[in-house]
Amino acid sequence: MDHFGLPFKRTSGLAKEADNVLNRGNKNPVSDKVIQALDDFFMPYNKRLAKLLNDDKFLYKRGLD
Repeated sequence: MDHFGLPFKRTSGLAKEADNVLNRGNKNPVSDKVIQALDDFFMPYNKRLAKLLNDDKFLYKRGLD
């Protein structure tokens, strides 16, 4: 099959095996300090977006204060 003018190239079985792998790694929780820093950084942009769209749902607070 030809997609976007690119030729078909058969790959090894590794790609198919990789599709069946589940991400089962340990997930480290993000610290409250990092979450607060991200919220503080994005808040001015969220305020502007809420005003532009006339929708206050962009002004959420996570309650980490």
